[in-house]
Amino acid sequence: MNAVLRSVVVCALIGVAGRCMAQERLRPETSQALWASAGVQGGAPRFICDFLGNPFCNRLRFAGEVGYRSTDVFFAGKQTYIDVSGRYKVSKLVSVGLEHRWAYRPDKANEQRSEVQLYLKRSWGRLLPGYRFCYQHNYADWGDQREVLRNRFDLGYDIKKWKFDPEFGVEFFSWVGNKGTSYFGTRYHLGTEWTPAKGHVIGLNLLYDRERDVAYPTYRWIWSVSYEVNLRKA
Repeated sequence: MNAVLRSVVVCALIGVAGRCMAQERLRPETSQALWASAGVQGGAPRFICDFLGNPFCNRLRFAGEVGYRSTDVFFAGKQTYIDVSGRYKVSKLVSVGLEHRWAYRPDKANEQRSEVQLYLKRSWGRLLPGYRFCYQHNYADWGDQREVLRNRFDLGYDIKKWKFDPEFGVEFFSWVGNKGTSYFGTRYHLGTEWTPAKGHVIGLNLLYDRERDVAYPTYRWIWSVSYEVNLRKA
């Protein structure tokens, strides 16, 4: 009888331990990362203006950016990339743009994506609301995340006589694929920009990235530092 009782107790303990381990594996993993980038922005080249005419050309902006993204350790590089983009200002409220990225990852030597973007931005007093819709095509294998829809909402505030105006935003990521639509991630950001000289902007953001709709999600805290030169203002 004692042997039977001991067997029951041992089996019960093993079952409890197994459930605890299973629950532990399902808990989101937390990681940290650092993003750093440098970019340049300017108007359309002269040959484009000569072809299109100044009224249209004055609404065009082109930009380039190089960036580095780390894992938990800064020198453990996860991605290095180059972006090129163009944007056309339809009105004071609406802009549209195209962007292409070439990226290198240790696990994927060559990775590319293209985006079509729509921007809405205006001001109400000192409030600066904004919205960006992005259709992103990843050049990936069929069945991977190829077609991604991104919706980002921003809200900034212009503090009088203060150079570090805050901005808060949230972005929602959805994947449209062979199995339908999946809402797979949310990204929050809180940051500011500083203009040390005319045409030069330094940005600092803290991002919180949450995966979802996967078996073992990861939550990431990300520090992002950026530097951009606007050739039209510098």
